[in-house]
Amino acid sequence: MDEGVILVTGGAVRIGREICLNLANNGFSVAVHYNSSSEQANSLVDIINSGGGRALSFSGDLSDASMVEGLFSDIRHSLGDVVGLVNNASLFSFDDIDSVSEESWDSHMHVNALVPLLMISELNRNMPAGCVGSVVNILDQKISQPNPDYLSYTASRYAMAGMTETLARSLCPSVRVNAVAPGHTLPSPEQTPEGFKKAQSQSPLQSGPSPKDIAGAVNYLMSAKSVTGQIIYVDSGERFLSRARDVVFETED
Repeated sequence: MDEGVILVTGGAVRIGREICLNLANNGFSVAVHYNSSSEQANSLVDIINSGGGRALSFSGDLSDASMVEGLFSDIRHSLGDVVGLVNNASLFSFDDIDSVSEESWDSHMHVNALVPLLMISELNRNMPAGCVGSVVNILDQKISQPNPDYLSYTASRYAMAGMTETLARSLCPSVRVNAVAPGHTLPSPEQTPEGFKKAQSQSPLQSGPSPKDIAGAVNYLMSAKSVTGQIIYVDSGERFLSRARDVVFETED
């Protein structure tokens, strides 16, 4: 069963890897996008193909907006027409009101909002006749419970949340646009294993979420033919907590 080609940005590692595996297991052909993780991307493609799925890897630097058209062209000629897009890749660097700069603001907005928007535009422009496309934007539960940390990153997530509903309205009936907002799913680079375990245990559900949980929500939205303009929070209830700072800083002793 081939449900069509799905492009997953940042698909080689972490949550993106689990999304690619889940989509492949559910009959989608997967274009695994990566920037610097070529070894991981190729390994993932081998796993999918050896399991009876269909996948290829494609490189692209999301700091270069001009690569979008060429990326879609390469996928189209190698795998087939792209009918779905998971905007998963993002830049996540610290700044706050005291350290924010034009460079940090622009780099987050470029990678996390502008290029995903251009990806959606390219998908819509090249949608095969008779097909209904599907976009899933990966956001962050921080849009429901913001704090002062990672200011530019958070603003870029708000931008994508706004575009999710705006484009869901404007692209009907040719493309559905939804989003998943994960909670604290994997350790941050500066976080200890103990801090990560503490962070997850403090959520209302006292565990999770896991990458598999995020991937399951993405697969649902890819296949839910009557759903558009929705944001699914997969955060174990993290958004119900009121934190003065980012969870990383509140759970490290």
